[in-house]
Amino acid sequence: MKLAFLKVAELEGTPRHVRALLRYLQDRGVEVREFLINGENVQETVNQLSEFQPIFTMDINGTGIIFADQEGKRVPFYDLFGVVHMSFFMEDPLLHFPQLLDAAGSQNFLALITDLRYIETLRMFGFQNISYMTPFLDFSSLPEPSAERDLEIAFTGPVIDPQIIIDAARQNMSEDFFPYFLETGEFLFRNPEVNVLYASEYVLSLFNPEFQQKFNEWRNKEKESYLRLLNDIGIYATARKRWYAVSFLEGVNLKIVGEFRGQLREDHELIEVKNHKELMEVFGRTYITITSFPHTVPTGIGFTPLEIAAMGSAPMIDFRGTLPAYFDLEKEAISYMPLDRADIEEKILFFLDNIDEAAQIGEAARDRVINSFRVDDRGEFLYKMMNDILSQAQKQEAPPQESQ
Repeated sequence: MKLAFLKVAELEGTPRHVRALLRYLQDRGVEVREFLINGENVQETVNQLSEFQPIFTMDINGTGIIFADQEGKRVPFYDLFGVVHMSFFMEDPLLHFPQLLDAAGSQNFLALITDLRYIETLRMFGFQNISYMTPFLDFSSLPEPSAERDLEIAFTGPVIDPQIIIDAARQNMSEDFFPYFLETGEFLFRNPEVNVLYASEYVLSLFNPEFQQKFNEWRNKEKESYLRLLNDIGIYATARKRWYAVSFLEGVNLKIVGEFRGQLREDHELIEVKNHKELMEVFGRTYITITSFPHTVPTGIGFTPLEIAAMGSAPMIDFRGTLPAYFDLEKEAISYMPLDRADIEEKILFFLDNIDEAAQIGEAARDRVINSFRVDDRGEFLYKMMNDILSQAQKQEAPPQESQ
């Protein structure tokens, strides 16, 4: 059984965890070959794929789909080759809509999602073959946590002043639609567990009929512009939620890790990291790391909280209904209500005054992740799925048996 893994860049950052999945499949006997695609070697890659003759191809977030022109229509290469293409979605498919719009409807496409709400986005695009896989980590890519932690509390970025997002959005859309952008973003901010697809329809229903008609005519005509608008709304709502959390933490020497755009408070400090390894090292030096879910991770755990826990830092995570399925709250993670200022302040001050308890939570979180978020069962699940697909294909190709 052959698998061609198609990538548009080397696996850095969160995508590097897919390496563990590829290694597991290799250990189970799958012949895996990687292909790096760029704008100059597409035809060369297609020729190499033809020579390799894989049964399955795979990419991350739909980025490795190659299209061919057939009678004036863009057709995915996996339909032309007659192979099964698997896309592992570590992010909301909405972020990658330009590639996915032309690939919809194919029975040869299998989406592997890490958040159940991604089903809604994929079905909106027209995809039907969807399977869920809980996130996992490639522990071999993570450094060892520091023996002694020298940072008390950190907040993961990007952290962006939402006014910056507002100013940029206003320049890129019709002024008539700007109130819709703002109202939908604020609705998402006040309802953190709601999907942007639901929020967009609900808020639209609150506008007058004339606006609704004009908006519907526009999005039917300019579908890609509408999808960009939805992404911008999600970006704004995420920025709004994170800015709210950091803006009132006075008297706390908060280390903000990663991208920061806006006015930094005097008692806050920005820690710039150049790569994934440096980010993990910061987590490994920190007692408590606060993370705020982006709206592109509507229900699942995401990879960043798992990385924080794997580095032995106590993950302080904004609460959602599915969170107890991943961590034993207050033993393996600290939860907070994302819009409750008093809850956030009280928990931060408590654990800063009781740093040993935070260290115990960090240790318990690390044990939980190491034991429960390995690649083994996910890899075996995928391996069996591939075998089942192959067996079904072979049965369909087998000639009918003659009756005696």
